[in-house]
Amino acid sequence: MVGNLGRAKQFGEINKLLNEMVRDGCQPNTVTYNRLIHSYGRANYLREAMNVFNQMQEAGCEPDRVTYCTLIDIHAKAGFLDIAMDMYQRMQAAGLSPDTFTYSVIINCLGKAGHLPAAHRLFCEMVGQGCTPNLVTFNIMIALHAKARNYQSALKLYRDMKGAGFQPDKVTYSIVMEVLGHCGYLEEAEAVFTEMQRKNWVPDEPVYGLLVDLWGKAGNVDKAWQWYQGMLHAGLRPNVTTCNSILRTFLRVHRLSEAYNLLQSMLALGLQSSLQTYTLLLSCCTDARSKFDLGFCGQLMAVSGHPAHMFLLKMPPAGTDGQNVREHVSNFLDYMHSEDRESKRGLMDAVVDFLHKSGLKEEAGSVWEVAAFKNVYPDALREKSCSYWLINLHVMSEGTAVTALSRTLAWFRKQMLVSGECPSRIDIVTGWGRRSRVTGTSMVRQAVEELLNMFNFPFFTENGNSGCFVGCGEPLKKWLLESSYVERMHLL
Repeated sequence: MVGNLGRAKQFGEINKLLNEMVRDGCQPNTVTYNRLIHSYGRANYLREAMNVFNQMQEAGCEPDRVTYCTLIDIHAKAGFLDIAMDMYQRMQAAGLSPDTFTYSVIINCLGKAGHLPAAHRLFCEMVGQGCTPNLVTFNIMIALHAKARNYQSALKLYRDMKGAGFQPDKVTYSIVMEVLGHCGYLEEAEAVFTEMQRKNWVPDEPVYGLLVDLWGKAGNVDKAWQWYQGMLHAGLRPNVTTCNSILRTFLRVHRLSEAYNLLQSMLALGLQSSLQTYTLLLSCCTDARSKFDLGFCGQLMAVSGHPAHMFLLKMPPAGTDGQNVREHVSNFLDYMHSEDRESKRGLMDAVVDFLHKSGLKEEAGSVWEVAAFKNVYPDALREKSCSYWLINLHVMSEGTAVTALSRTLAWFRKQMLVSGECPSRIDIVTGWGRRSRVTGTSMVRQAVEELLNMFNFPFFTENGNSGCFVGCGEPLKKWLLESSYVERMHLL
């Protein structure tokens, strides 16, 4: 019952049930607490999950391997790798040696947090400790290398896995198809699909959805639509993720009437638009080529029926200090609390970019500040070492990047005026930019460089890295101290 209520996110009812248990003389045990921790973790209530962890120990109930693995998993997925690794160390200190499952969880956590070398070292340690990897472990390692775009390493692991006697399952085939697709070998990915059928694995909706996504990202609308139709003919019901893939494909080539029909068919199938659905529509609205396209995109956003549309429609004017906008955004993010961070980041990026390009730059700045405060962009600003800071803009659209950079530089100036301490160095990383369409160019990089030049920021590039602007030393300190207009940079 605790597990069922947790899946339904009925935490008030869970507490009533626990009180009833205790009244009936039935004390919660480790399994009960583990269910509760897992339920809070799934809903992204990490503080409450830790509170349960502390309560179970106070009640004299010893955490087991499942307890620690759950806490490691939920914190790593939320981006709190330090807490996840602390839990791993506490598990070892408690005398709980990792088994194959535990290693797999931690390897997965490290990899998803972007620490692939550490994940690979742990995989080697696992083998060295005589703990045999299973098919799940191999699938995790292949998937992590695929995510890091180490496609050749992923394919080598696939061959190693088969050499060790493991037969691929549906998950393995899906990952390998994705790797081949990202390498540009889409026909080979289709061949793996055929092999999968030959080995009596019945392709499910996610497998069809993967091929829809791969062909869509390759720009082949007709092929993507063919696989989407193939899925329907196989008697499978598309999920929202697959619908988003084909929707993205239609929007990218401005086939708006087909996008409209797809949205209508989603609703007819009883599918609710997701945060990603609305983000795609809002980004299309921002990039609209004409007033007609702009109006049509507005209709699409309304048809989606997602709460984000009312959030955007009811966005208040900035006022004198932007506090009303910040409260509006804060309330919406609280409402969207259970959504994963990547989805929230995508929406906030689209909202800031839309407001910035619509001329509502004060509102855009306020939205960014709340998103940064709510940890939606955990990697946007970090201190690499003492007084050496990194501003990471490479996953943002150009409007968001310019807003984030100007507000962050304003924060540095404010901190310096309060404490008298100035950063010794600031690296502004643009990469090639999320919106880059041609290798070697980046709209994010161009927008950032224009902003820095406009305000005479004392930057230089080093080691041939044209995607990273560096400011340091006395010129940086002088600029922050004397640039009174830094508070208003985001308004240009």
